[in-house]
Amino acid sequence: MSIDEVLAALTSLCDAYDTFDRCDLDTLTSPQLLQVLDRLQTLGCQLPTQDHRILARLRAETTPAELGAKSWRDVLATRYRISTAEAGRRLTDAEHLGPRQSLTGEPMAPRLAATATAQRLGLITGEHVTVIR
Repeated sequence: MSIDEVLAALTSLCDAYDTFDRCDLDTLTSPQLLQVLDRLQTLGCQLPTQDHRILARLRAETTPAELGAKSWRDVLATRYRISTAEAGRRLTDAEHLGPRQSLTGEPMAPRLAATATAQRLGLITGEHVTVIR
């Protein structure tokens, strides 16, 4: 898949968010609001799995020094204006839930494969992941 296709998919996701953000929720009933909230919850659970994929690749293919930092925590903390503790949590999650490669380059399942699958399906939250880890 080309970078253009990846960026087009992300643009579609952002456009969908913008469309949703403009939706008038005031006319929805309580059961309908709960249905919407359920979908948002699932999506919120799923999105970190994309971070895991990307961080796994970055860590395999480059170094923090090449990105202008001393550590991976510093890379994330500086780039996204988050605490080093939050950066560390994201890196740990990616280490346990992201795809891996063997020394010969063959794809390997995440360390916590069932947990990674549950998160990708939107069945568990980051809090669940912390407890499981």
